[in-house]
Amino acid sequence: MNEKITFGERFGYGLGDLASNLFWMQFVWFLNYFYTDVFGLAPAVLATMILVVRIWDSVNDPLVGILADRTNSRWGKFRPYLLWGAIPFGIVGALTFTTPNFSPGGKLIYAYLTYGLMVLVYTIVNIPYSSLMGVVSPDPSVRTKFSQMRFIMAFTGGLIVQAATLPMVAHFGAADQSVISAEVRGETVVVAEQGNGSSRLEVAALSPEFTTPGFVQRLGLQFGLVDEEDLGRITKKKTLYVNTPDYYEEAGQAIDQPSEGFESIGYLLSGFQTLEVPLADIFQGVDRSNHRIEVVVINEQKGFQWAISVFSGIAAFLFIVTFATTKERVQPSAKQKTSLGRDLLDLVTNKPWLVLFALGIITLFHVCLRNGAIIYYFKYNVGNEKLGPLFMLAGTLANLVSIFAVGWIEKCFGKKIGYALCMLGTLIFTAAFYFVPVTNIGLMMVVHILINFIFGPTAALVWAMYTDAADYSEWKTGRRATGLVMSACTMAQKFGYTFGGALGMAVLAYIGYQANAEQTPQALAGIKGMVSWISAIPCAIGFVLILLYPLTGKQLKTIEADLNARRANGEQHV
Repeated sequence: MNEKITFGERFGYGLGDLASNLFWMQFVWFLNYFYTDVFGLAPAVLATMILVVRIWDSVNDPLVGILADRTNSRWGKFRPYLLWGAIPFGIVGALTFTTPNFSPGGKLIYAYLTYGLMVLVYTIVNIPYSSLMGVVSPDPSVRTKFSQMRFIMAFTGGLIVQAATLPMVAHFGAADQSVISAEVRGETVVVAEQGNGSSRLEVAALSPEFTTPGFVQRLGLQFGLVDEEDLGRITKKKTLYVNTPDYYEEAGQAIDQPSEGFESIGYLLSGFQTLEVPLADIFQGVDRSNHRIEVVVINEQKGFQWAISVFSGIAAFLFIVTFATTKERVQPSAKQKTSLGRDLLDLVTNKPWLVLFALGIITLFHVCLRNGAIIYYFKYNVGNEKLGPLFMLAGTLANLVSIFAVGWIEKCFGKKIGYALCMLGTLIFTAAFYFVPVTNIGLMMVVHILINFIFGPTAALVWAMYTDAADYSEWKTGRRATGLVMSACTMAQKFGYTFGGALGMAVLAYIGYQANAEQTPQALAGIKGMVSWISAIPCAIGFVLILLYPLTGKQLKTIEADLNARRANGEQHV
């Protein structure tokens, strides 16, 4: 039990969450956009599908946990799923972001099947991966180090997705004119329909001094740090949607008739054949003398398919690395009898787990409310939506840096008190954000970074506490069901993510938000509240809940010693 655990094993374990977040963050940032603007689902249809699939996703968590607890192999209980699930994870992931050339009904069935399979495969890999952290060591402090590494890699995965996805989509989808073709003829852009699908059309006026942006400049463009005009390029971008009328009739979606104006092209019917747009309409009021016109068609269907295929291959490889570099050191007694009823009874009478289950739901309310409102806040309150991505990137970086303090927090305060202090600090600064003037971007950024820096360690701390709850259950009952404990906590977080997202939409409806319109004072105040005091309420509830968590550092040492003694003597309860 005193086997030295190397940094390499902790790093290898963390790579598993890097792999997971290469997809999870795709779901957070780009899934809705892909299904509505690229794949071609109407918003009402998408809302129903996401609700159905997320309920399915939440329900299958404990089923996979129960299955993993009953798995016995030469590689252990949980590691085999990383090996067996890696390749299916990659294949299904790529298929989920592939747009087939099916009828409208066929595409909808395809979306249900692939998205449903994706969340199932994700669960089959991720629940055993999470459970693995509970058995890499009997020492709670060692498991905290694994949790710390896990979330360092998780936030790194988020940064990679934020920075690389859209540039990769543009790269892989560039110059594919299978849906539309476009060229400049004199003073006109001629767009011709080639097939069904969706593509993004970019028309740019390039000055003689223009040079192609490098990697750093492209990142700066994406996050609003570099203006395209500073590079000598004036650009207009528009996405053309080409779908059949039958699909929109099935979905009950209103269809906007195509018009001659470049900016007012909406959902197009079965075809527009050829559309001619004067350059003067595209670059209204812009002096483009001596500028060269460049037209680029980006097929986002192909772009997403190949970009996500690359992420899929990387994720599959990383899961296999995690399998190869980790080891299961904590095993239930070989004499422990399998009893699903007993396992479930042990779970619902496990007070630490009950507290963590509630925390998993409540803290996601804070995340969904605040993060979901940021883009609205910059678009309507601040009046500069280009700053939104930079604002969110700064928060993600603050989260990442803060994870390095997890070990220090546990050493100085313990997991429970450390979590409580982080939640209290998040509550104070989130509420204080309401009083930051919308004109003071610098102060706004500072407070936002502080919120994310203080909130960041809570994820690693709470996941480490989940493994302590598994130890507590074994100590109290003599039975260990790590997979069930961890899967039920994951289920709580998915419930929080689902209900938190729905709560955000409900708040927007309540304050009278209207998309792409001038907002009322009530709506503006409500949006500002969502990124401040409204999002602080779940933090206050979380602070109270963690005070009810019964496991202290001293008690965990007692539990660890007792369990080690039992395992050495072969004792167990049935």
